[in-house]
Amino acid sequence: MKRKTSILVAFVMVLTLALPLTSATASDNSVDVTINTSLERSEISPFIYGVNQDLPGQTVTARRLGGNRLTGYNWENNASNAGSDWFHSSDNYLLNSTGVPAEDWNKPGSVVTTFHKQSLSQNVQHTLITLQAAGYVSADMDGYVEESETAPSDRWKEVKFEKGSEFSLEPDLNDDYVYMDEFVNFLVNEFGDASTPTGIKGYSIDNEPGLWSHTHALLHPEQATCEEILQRGAALSKAVKNVDPHAEIFGPALYGFNAYLSFQNAPDWEQIQAEGNYNWFVDYYLDQMKKESDKAGKRLLDVLDIHYYPEARGGGSRVTFGEDIKNIECNKARLQAPRTLWQKEFREDSWIGEPWFDDYRPIIPKIQESINKYYPGTKLGITEYDFGGGNHITGGIAQADALGIFGKYGLYYATYWGDQNKNYIVAALNLYTNYDNNGSSYGNTNVKCDVSDYELASAYASIVDEKDDKLHIILLNKNYDESVNFNISIDSSSNYTSGRVFGFDRISSDITERTPVINIVDNKFSYALPPLSAYHIILDSNDEGILFGDLNGDGEVNSIDCAILGRYLLEITSDVDFIAADLNCDNIINTSDYTILSRYLISILNSLPHVSDSPNKPPEAAFTFSSEGNEITTGTRITFDASKSTDADGTIFHYAWDFGNGQEASGKTVNYKYTNPGTYNVKLVVTDNLGLTGSITKTITVTSATGDNARFNFEDGTLQGFTTGGNVSSKVSNTTDKAFNGEHSLKWDISSTGTEEEPVANLIIGGSAVVKPGETATCRIWIPEGAPIRSLQFYIMPHSSDWTYFDWNSAWAGYEYVKKGDWNELTLTLPETVDDSLPQQIGIQCETNGSGDFTIYVDSIDW
Repeated sequence: MKRKTSILVAFVMVLTLALPLTSATASDNSVDVTINTSLERSEISPFIYGVNQDLPGQTVTARRLGGNRLTGYNWENNASNAGSDWFHSSDNYLLNSTGVPAEDWNKPGSVVTTFHKQSLSQNVQHTLITLQAAGYVSADMDGYVEESETAPSDRWKEVKFEKGSEFSLEPDLNDDYVYMDEFVNFLVNEFGDASTPTGIKGYSIDNEPGLWSHTHALLHPEQATCEEILQRGAALSKAVKNVDPHAEIFGPALYGFNAYLSFQNAPDWEQIQAEGNYNWFVDYYLDQMKKESDKAGKRLLDVLDIHYYPEARGGGSRVTFGEDIKNIECNKARLQAPRTLWQKEFREDSWIGEPWFDDYRPIIPKIQESINKYYPGTKLGITEYDFGGGNHITGGIAQADALGIFGKYGLYYATYWGDQNKNYIVAALNLYTNYDNNGSSYGNTNVKCDVSDYELASAYASIVDEKDDKLHIILLNKNYDESVNFNISIDSSSNYTSGRVFGFDRISSDITERTPVINIVDNKFSYALPPLSAYHIILDSNDEGILFGDLNGDGEVNSIDCAILGRYLLEITSDVDFIAADLNCDNIINTSDYTILSRYLISILNSLPHVSDSPNKPPEAAFTFSSEGNEITTGTRITFDASKSTDADGTIFHYAWDFGNGQEASGKTVNYKYTNPGTYNVKLVVTDNLGLTGSITKTITVTSATGDNARFNFEDGTLQGFTTGGNVSSKVSNTTDKAFNGEHSLKWDISSTGTEEEPVANLIIGGSAVVKPGETATCRIWIPEGAPIRSLQFYIMPHSSDWTYFDWNSAWAGYEYVKKGDWNELTLTLPETVDDSLPQQIGIQCETNGSGDFTIYVDSIDW
C-alpha cells in the first residue's frame, strides 16, 4: 500500500452519503466519548511537549539539559562526572553528547550555550538548564575517580552559589571554586534574561538529590537531608534571581515516588514529618519554600519539579527500564500505566498500587492538592518520564495518553527522557505538535471529554483559545487484537460538518492521513480505530466537505483528475491527494478507485465517494510452521508463515503473533525459538486495510533438547571462528570445564597488568551479516568472583568493509551488578534501522580495572 499525506484544499461539495470511517463493519468493542466544549475549559501549557534528548523527526516545545551528568558539570571547563552511571568518570562526555563544535570545547559554558542555541534553531520556546547544588563539580577530564579521591579532593571544585564580587565572563580556572550566579550572568550576557525572546527561561535546582549518595557517592557521599536540600535550593534560587529576576526556578527534581513520600527515607524526615504534621515530603518542601520566599521577598520556587518512571509491571517485568517489547503482558500493562497519574479508581500492579499508598494516588491531583495548600501558584513539572516501549506501538499510545493527561490536568512543563530512535515516542509527540507535517497542532484549551471505558480507550479534546469552531479530538485504542468503535457525542454551540483524521498504529509509527469524518449528524458520529492505534481528529464547523475525485485541488472533478490517478497507479507520479483519490474509502488507492472515477465521469455513478453496501468482511487468518507434525525441541528455530492468510475484499496490512508463552512478534513470516518445554497455543491475528481482524490458534508441543543447539555452541571442540583482541592480554580455548548447555564452551583467560590505558580484552568473530534487524541475540557468560573487571559488553557491530563506518550495538553489564561465580545472560535486540547488507563483528568486550589473572567462560550464543 502507498499512503500519501497531503493538504486538502477547495472543499466545495456538500456530501450526503453516510460513510463509516475506517471500516464498513464494526467490531463488538465500543466506547462512548462525550465532549462538551463549554465545560472544564482550562489552558493547556505549551511546554508539555518537551524532551531531554533530541529525537530524530521531533517537533517539540521545550528542551531540558539535565540528568545525572549535570550534577557534576563544571561550566568553567565543561568537565562533568558520570557518577554511578559510568564508574564515576570525569571526562568530556557532555561536549560530545551535546554536539559542541570542536573549536568551542575550551570555551566556558559551551555545553549549555550549544544546547540553548540548538533550542533557538528549532524554535523551541523554553530551555531548562540544570544548575549544580550538590557541593562539588568535576575539576578535570582525567577519567575514573577512585574512592580515595572522594570530594573534597583535587579531582573536584567546590560550588558556591554567590560569588560576592565582580563577575567575569572569563572565569578563573585556577581557583578552587565554581560560582553559580556568575554562570547565570554569563548566560544572560550571551542570550539576554528570561524575559527576552532568546533568553534561557528556566533553571533547575540540580537533579534527583534524594539519590546523590548513590548516584554521586564520590561527590556527595552522605545521604542528603530534607533541611539540606531546602536550604541549598533556597540559597541557589536567590542567587539566580538576583541576576535574572525573570527566570523560573524548578525544584527539587525528585526522582520518583519514594522521594515524594520521604525524600528517600532522609535521616531527618521522621522528625520533620512529626513536627510539621506533613503528609509527605512534597508538603514539607512546598511549605518551607513558601516561608523562605516570604523571607526573601520574592518567589523562590516557580515550578515543583518531579520525575516519573512508572513502577507498573506485567508479565513479570517493569514497563520501563530494560523492558522487553516482546513481552505481551508487559506491553498491556504499559497501556494502562498512565492512569496512575490521574484516576483514583485505577490500581496498577506495583508496590505503588498497594492499598497503603491510596492516600498518595492519583499522582497529579494529589500533588496539586499539596500545592494549593502549601504554596498556591506554584506550577507543576515532570521533567523526566518514560513509560517504556519507545519502539513499540504500546509505547507510542502510552506517550500520547500521557500528553493528553498533562494537558487535561494542568501540567506546566514536561520533558520526555529517552535516547534516539524512539520512533513511536516521536509519533506521539508529533500527533499533538505537528500532525500534518506542516506545523499544525492540538488546541491550547482543554474541554470536557469523558470515556465510558478507560481500560479499552482514552480520549482528549481541545479547542484553540476560546473558539470552538474547530474541535481537536485525540482517540487511543488500547485493544490489543481488535478494532474499537468510538461513539462520539458533542455538546457545542458549533455544528460540526466534517473532519480530517491523522494517526499512527501498530503497522507503522508514521503519521498518515486517514479516512475523513463526513457522517456527522447532530454533532454525533462513530469512528472505528484499528487495534493499537492513536488518531487525531480535527472537526470543522465551517468546511463544506471534501471534494472526492478532485486530485489536483482545482475545485473540479474531471478527466484531468482521472489522468492523474492513472499516472499514480502506473507509478509515473507520486503526487496525489490520498483522501480525494480513495473513492471507496478503503484506505487503499488502486484500480477500483480508477474504475469508480471513470464511471462517475460518464455519469454511471451519481456521487462520490462510492462505498459498497456490502459490509466489509474480516480477513481470514491461516499459518503453517516448520517442523509441523514433527517433534520440536527447545532451541529449535521454527519458521511461522502466514502467507496463506486471505482477505476477500481488501488487503492484509499487519500480522501479529502470540507464541503462547507471553512473547510476541510481527510480520508475515517470523522465526522463533522456545527456551522451555511445554504446550503452547500460538495465535495469529491479521488486520486488514479497514482495521478488521481475523485470528487463528494452533497448538505446539515443545520437548527438551539434549545438548546445545545454539548458533554458537562449541560442541565440536573448536573455537568456531572466535579470536581475541584488545590491549589486555588474553587467550581463548575450547573446554569441557564448564558449559551452559551441552558439554563444551569457550574458556577465555585474561591477564591484566593494571597499567593499560583504557584496558579492554575482546573476544570476537567477524563475517557477513548474521543477526537480522529486529532479532534478539543472547550470549551466556560465566563471570568469576573477585576479578578486576569493571564491565562486560556483548556487542554486534555492523561495519563497512574498510571500517570507515561502524554501528556499535551492545548490552552492557557492570561487574557490580552481575552474578559472580555463575552464568549470566546478556541480551541484545538489533535495531530495525540496522543496515543488514553490512558485514558484522560479534563479540564480548571485557573492561578491566586493575591487575590480575582470571577466566571467563562463554557459551550458547544464539538468536
